[in-house]
Amino acid sequence: MCSLKTALLLGWLLQAQLASAYSWPSPQYEALETFLYEGQRGDDSNLASLVHPCRKRTGTGASIAAEWLRFAFHDMATHNVDDGSGGLDGSIVYELGRSENFGLGFNQTLTDFETFPNKYVSRADIIALGAVFATATCGGPLIPFRGGRVDTWTPGTTGTPEPQQDLDTLKESFRKQGFSNTEMIALTACGHTIGGIRSPDFPTLVPAGPDPTKPNIVDFDSTTQFDNKVVTEYLDGTTQNVLVVTQNTTMASDLRVFISDGNQTMRGLSDPNQFSTQCQSLLERMLNTVPHGVSLTDEITLIPTKVWGTQLTIERGQLVYKANLRLTQPISDKLNKNRTVTMFWCDKYGSSADCKGSTKSAPSSTLVQDDPNNSPVTQRMGLYFVHYKFVVPIQGTASISRFWFEVDEHNGTSATVYNNGGNFYVVPQDQVVFVPTMSTALFVSNGSYTQTYTNRNGEAFTKVYNMTVAVREGSNPSRVYASASDNAIHNFTYAVNTTFDFSRNTSIPSVGGYDFYSGTVSDSGFQTILDIHADAGGTTYTDDFRQTSFLDNTPFIEPSTVNSDAHPSSSSSSSSPSSFVASVPRVVGSGLLGLALILLPLHIL
Repeated sequence: MCSLKTALLLGWLLQAQLASAYSWPSPQYEALETFLYEGQRGDDSNLASLVHPCRKRTGTGASIAAEWLRFAFHDMATHNVDDGSGGLDGSIVYELGRSENFGLGFNQTLTDFETFPNKYVSRADIIALGAVFATATCGGPLIPFRGGRVDTWTPGTTGTPEPQQDLDTLKESFRKQGFSNTEMIALTACGHTIGGIRSPDFPTLVPAGPDPTKPNIVDFDSTTQFDNKVVTEYLDGTTQNVLVVTQNTTMASDLRVFISDGNQTMRGLSDPNQFSTQCQSLLERMLNTVPHGVSLTDEITLIPTKVWGTQLTIERGQLVYKANLRLTQPISDKLNKNRTVTMFWCDKYGSSADCKGSTKSAPSSTLVQDDPNNSPVTQRMGLYFVHYKFVVPIQGTASISRFWFEVDEHNGTSATVYNNGGNFYVVPQDQVVFVPTMSTALFVSNGSYTQTYTNRNGEAFTKVYNMTVAVREGSNPSRVYASASDNAIHNFTYAVNTTFDFSRNTSIPSVGGYDFYSGTVSDSGFQTILDIHADAGGTTYTDDFRQTSFLDNTPFIEPSTVNSDAHPSSSSSSSSPSSFVASVPRVVGSGLLGLALILLPLHIL
């Protein structure tokens, strides 16, 4: 046990570390954080569930984690330190016809990742996230993750290591990637602690099994976990790794690599702690190997209290503001069912603008608890999330300017205010808003297609979107339009980037002080993202990063009842948000200190 003084010091250090990396709003950071710690994107499409918990692929029996980790390495392996070219940039999807990248596992991994990239999360980021999940779900170290990789739309150079290559060729390949001889040995061991060799890929190494419809797989070691058995079994002579024990010495690449320094590195890796530490460091470097000129984000750390899914919109003839407050919950603790979470907000217009006359509030509309298995990263941290969802009716003449939350555990402690570090959560504009519940998507078949090299047959579709947006009455916009983007495309053959205009739709009566505009766009990808703009009075107003997974199929949540004369801090009315926040004993910018103390055991054991 550490002393209270040490615990508090570590807590504050962690608080400072997390606070320096993130401030609301930061759409890219938030999108990356959602993927990493929730395992999914904002519409609940879960990437991590494809691999977690340490799954094998239906049909082939192959380790999905091993396939994902191998996919990331082969994408990175195009890097050349001599000129800064190549690296983890998504080029692997155009290189699957090469001898260094063949096999069904690559093609199935491509399919796994196809639907997830978006405006703020690149294809290369998804590949890196896949490697983080693959390592974590099978018991390996948690790899620090940064985002911001930039996709290429062309293949990279050749040079990924192959098992028939001699030692000098292998060393040169790893040197170009940026790894020394010692690091080559360790990285090979880290990569081969999960998975194995499949008979269809290397029939001279692994013979076919009795079932002709299923590949025969010989694993690199005796466990499916990310552990150092690949090292210890090699050292004690019990290894089943066919790249070591094969009689075909030309293909014994792991043996050539492991023994290249007289087994010195392998003996060091026989210590499980050193193996884990080395693998964490090398795999992080692997994922951060990007082309020259690409700058990655700060490390994506957990946002303990997160505001997400904010949107001013119209649903069932009512102007509403939607917001979600995500709280962090230790898996070992029971959820406090007595907790109340309240959203407070200020009007934008009228006598109560900026809460000068009164403050409005409403309780959460619904509560959603995440499955602790959603992300192997968060599960390994002993945490999961609880989401308090808000749908509050807004008067069109008053609108909304900013909001914040109050969490009361009803356990004798003071309520905690989450107000974005005293800056409040500001609604950036209310002149143009997306109305998904009045928008539709129609699937139009493009006919069947056959892609032999990806081992897939199927039917391709184009989505035809009929979009509706609302513009504040009286603004008289000169133009209402949207930028539509989609880089989640079959086989990533191209990206969709287009602009389309909206026209005033007089057939829809105005609602809440808003007129409606309609527009149509087509997309051959999986995930259209809209940035909606209105040019009015010399200013361009933008409703940014609107996803289209839910349109007229959006689940309806009944709006909460509004208290139009709320008093967050006392029985007396406050003239402004800043005047009452100071009197609340616990005001937390983003909920960092509480989680810092929760996470202390991860850092001090």
